[in-house]
Amino acid sequence: MAEFLNEKRLGEFLKLLFPKHEFIHDRIVPNSSSRRRPDYRNDDLKIIVEFDGDKHYKEVSKIKSERNKTENYQNMGYRVIRVPYFIQLTPETISHLFGVEKNYTNGYPHGFIDKKASLPADYCEIGIRKFENDLNRFSFLKKEIVESLKEKAKLLGDKDLVLPPSLQYILE
Repeated sequence: MAEFLNEKRLGEFLKLLFPKHEFIHDRIVPNSSSRRRPDYRNDDLKIIVEFDGDKHYKEVSKIKSERNKTENYQNMGYRVIRVPYFIQLTPETISHLFGVEKNYTNGYPHGFIDKKASLPADYCEIGIRKFENDLNRFSFLKKEIVESLKEKAKLLGDKDLVLPPSLQYILE
């Protein structure tokens, strides 16, 4: 059975996508003047890959910290790739995120499918804006993501449990 993407599976995928390049997991970037540790880093490719779990939408301190981390890494010459937890790896998303063609998919749909998935109704205000930006960044998946939210609203019988009022316009 296909499983949704998480930080560990992202690391396994990076080994498949870049077999000749080692990605360092959860280690401080040398000379970064920061104790922050990216999820995955490759110094040869100058790529940092961050998996944005639900805390990256719920916790203001986490969101602000990630902004600072991203800016710091970019100033060091790294390309920072952020992968939201509601996005899965498919040939289309791989091309969009990494600029590489790869025929890969885990078969798990995009969106808020898993029963345990945090829903946008639980996001903080800054997280709501981040989610809107991600919907625009992955505009080619917006319909699928919105459909998953509609299904959740139907299943739960209350759209307020799925989306905050400021985002309910996307269901229309």
